[in-house]
Amino acid sequence: MKNLFQAPLMLFALTFLLVGAAFGQSPKLSIKATKRILTLDDEKPNLNITKMDMTFVPGGTKKVGVQWNISGEKDKDWTIKTGDLNSESIEVQFKRVGNYNVTAVATYSYKKKLKNGEVEEEEEDIEVEEENFIAVTNNLDELTQLHADSNFVKLVKRASDYASKPKYANDPTPTIFLAKGYYGMYRKGLKDPQIAEPYDEAVNATATAIEMDQTGIFYTPVHKMWLNGFQYEILQNGILFNLENELGYPSFYAGKDAAKRAQIMEGLMEGIEQFSTITKNPVASKMLEAAIRYSAKDFKNANLIYKNEIKNVLALEKLDRFTEADKVALKVGVILSAQILPLIDKNNTKACELMKKIAPWFENDKDFIEIFEKTFNSCKPE
Repeated sequence: MKNLFQAPLMLFALTFLLVGAAFGQSPKLSIKATKRILTLDDEKPNLNITKMDMTFVPGGTKKVGVQWNISGEKDKDWTIKTGDLNSESIEVQFKRVGNYNVTAVATYSYKKKLKNGEVEEEEEDIEVEEENFIAVTNNLDELTQLHADSNFVKLVKRASDYASKPKYANDPTPTIFLAKGYYGMYRKGLKDPQIAEPYDEAVNATATAIEMDQTGIFYTPVHKMWLNGFQYEILQNGILFNLENELGYPSFYAGKDAAKRAQIMEGLMEGIEQFSTITKNPVASKMLEAAIRYSAKDFKNANLIYKNEIKNVLALEKLDRFTEADKVALKVGVILSAQILPLIDKNNTKACELMKKIAPWFENDKDFIEIFEKTFNSCKPE
C-alpha cells in the first residue's frame, strides 16, 4: 500500500509547490525585543519588563492571526503587562531568574488553484523559535563591579556571602562570580591565607554553578564568554599541549619513552576530567575522553563511552549552544577517535560517520581537512 500511494502524494506535493510559487507566497516572520537581558530588582521593578514585537511580511498572502509562546509558566515566571498572546506587540514582566525561549507563530492564508480551475483558500503557519531569547538575572551589580575592577579576593568573599543567602538558593549567578573570583586570583597570582588553591577552587565552583544552572544563565553572553576562556585554559594546557601534531592533525605520542608517555597520559587524564566538569555540553568532550582513555589503556571505559556516546554525536543538529572551546574539544575528539576506532574494529564505519557528521562545521579548519581529505579521502568509497 505504501508504493500505491507514493506517486499521488509526490504529485500532490509538487502541484502544491508549483501553485504556491505561482501565487508568490513567501511570507516572512521575525521578532525583536527592546531588552533581552533583564534584572530582578525590588527597588527598580521596571528593569524586568521588555517589549517584544512580531513583524510579519505577507509576501502575497493574508495574515490570519499571530500567537506568542514563552517558556515557563504564565503568571508565575512571567506576566503580560500590555497586549495578550495574540497581539503583535506585547510587554512582558519576568519574575524569575532564568533564560526563556520565545516562539512566534503567524497564521496566514493564500489562494490555491485546483486542477478543475477553481480557487480555494488555504491556511498555513510560519514559526520563529528563539532559544534563550530572554535572560533574567538577579541584581548583582556589586559583584559585576568587583569583577570589572579585578578585585578578585573581595569578589570571592562577597560572592560567597551572596551564595549563602536563601534568596539565591536556586540562582547560580553568585557561584559563577565565585568561580570568576577564584580564576582571577589564579591568573593574577593573588594570595589569601584562606584560599590554598584558587585554580582548583575555580574548577569546583564552575562545576557547581553548571550543575545548578537549570535555566541557562551560563548562556548569557557575558558568562558564556568567560566560561569559554576558562575552558580554553584547561583545553590548551591540559590537553592540546600534550598531543602531537607531526602529521598535520592532533595525534597521541607514539614514542618509546615510557616515562614521558606516562607523564603525558597523566596530564591528558587530568585535563579531560577537569574539562568535562565545566562544560554545559557533555557531548562536546565525550569522543575526546574516550580517545584519551583508550590511549591510556583504559579500554573498558573507552569502549563504553564509544558505545553510549557515538550516537549522541551523530544526533547533533547544531552547535549554537557550544562555546568555541566546546567546538575545539568536539573536533579534536573526533579526529583522535577516527584514528582509534579502526584499531578497535577494522571494519568499523563509525570513524567515517563521525567525520562526515562534523565536516560541515569544520570544513575550513586545517586540522580537520588534513585528516578528513588526505588520510580518510573525505570518506569516499574506494
